[in-house]
Amino acid sequence: MAPQLTTMTLAQANDWYLQHPQERYDRPLAPSLYGINPAAAQALWKDSGLKTNRSLVTKLIEVGGQWQEVPTHIHTDSDLRLIAYNNDWKTRQRDLLRFILPGEWYIGSSHHNPGNRQIAQPIFLDEEKGLEMLKFSITHIRNYIGVDDGMVATDSPRSYANQHSAGHVNPQDYPSLLWRVKFLGDLGPGEQRAYINNIRTWAMLLQKVTKFPPDYNGNDNLMTNTYAKVVEFGGHVINAVLGDRNALATLHSQAEQVYCSEAGMHLSLNLGLNAPLNQAGVNALFGADKWAKVKPLLNEGTDFWKNGKHLDYYGNGPDGYMQNAEQNRLVAMEPAPDWLQPLKERLPGRPLTGGGLVFRPWDTADMIDHFVKTAIPRQGRETWDVSNAQAELLLWLRPGIFHSMGFSRSNPPPPQLVMLFDTLVGKIRKNYPTYDAFRAAIAPELQAAHQIVAPKAQGAGAFVPPHMVTTIRGGADELIALEPVGQLFHESVLNKK
Repeated sequence: MAPQLTTMTLAQANDWYLQHPQERYDRPLAPSLYGINPAAAQALWKDSGLKTNRSLVTKLIEVGGQWQEVPTHIHTDSDLRLIAYNNDWKTRQRDLLRFILPGEWYIGSSHHNPGNRQIAQPIFLDEEKGLEMLKFSITHIRNYIGVDDGMVATDSPRSYANQHSAGHVNPQDYPSLLWRVKFLGDLGPGEQRAYINNIRTWAMLLQKVTKFPPDYNGNDNLMTNTYAKVVEFGGHVINAVLGDRNALATLHSQAEQVYCSEAGMHLSLNLGLNAPLNQAGVNALFGADKWAKVKPLLNEGTDFWKNGKHLDYYGNGPDGYMQNAEQNRLVAMEPAPDWLQPLKERLPGRPLTGGGLVFRPWDTADMIDHFVKTAIPRQGRETWDVSNAQAELLLWLRPGIFHSMGFSRSNPPPPQLVMLFDTLVGKIRKNYPTYDAFRAAIAPELQAAHQIVAPKAQGAGAFVPPHMVTTIRGGADELIALEPVGQLFHESVLNKK
């Protein structure tokens, strides 16, 4: 059982985890006990190509008349680690609990990859299907959290599990990728766990009072696209939980509504890592009078979710607890130890975006660049077949790309964007002496695209789509990496080794 870090000094916390390495958040990952059951997987997803473990997390694309398999859901084959789940097991997910300990917080990115592996032109004729393929079929973010009796899944919207029969992991045909925070620098194991606890607590505060937008697929602004706006949003969350109805109304206004990956990844990480819920952090960021009010509610346990105890987006439930809080109320919240600092102060000198964001949100140009680079890797393959395939793929993407930017027949994209798109396609179709020469050639068009689609003051044009989880690898402008833990598949499509 993990210790109460608020009773320890930083040195004591680090020492405890050094003496209990099996409790460390960054402990070595357990080996997989499962492999694919090809017959069951093929039957469930009607996909005869599902024959190997790798086929579950790759896509297929035709290059030069040959179908090629590309890893879109893992970084390398060494990341393959199939983990079994079954919602009937509820909190006692027997395989997942080899990876998740009480109090630990993870990101799950749910996807429809099996059965949708072929990247082919007809898909992109449908704007919605094309946009889903642009995200490599990764469509939802959940938080998987260890609790005293096992583990739970929580969401934005908090009603997701009940509305979609998502249960404690996911429906049978909707697998997920499991990710953990990988800390950079010289943070000790006690300090790492303190940050994870703080992320977990912020995630519960966010899910108490935030609202999910009605249109979340490209037309919802990322209002919190700077550190200052993240802190302002966090202030509204705290004030709303403390009973401020004006703050609650602000959170429910159109500009402040948050979709799954915005709450479960972007805000949870930015607040959890850079806004410690201790006296120094709360008073400095949210007002000198706040800590005396915030500290008690962080120690309320399940009472925090009781009817009438605090303001809540969903309102009272029939069982004495707020609606849609069955899994949330099992998650412990806690104050941060006094020694926990904002992570950006622990890792100074990094060229962070937006005055201190944990990672840089994307714009449409980033999403396009990532898709093309991942779907048809070009480095070391500077051939006509590859360059032509990349160019054709970009043309297929055009309807979904423009749709994701809010353009339509009644609101067409500006001419300069259309012409820039065509110029980029032409340059991509050419061959170059080296991959670096190719990237240098398209750099002006990518830079111009970034300027055209640059996020506006109110966050329009900024995204943190669910598939972005696969790209946060601890770059110079990031405070963390997200490390693949494993790939979650229903036990019925797996065989035990």
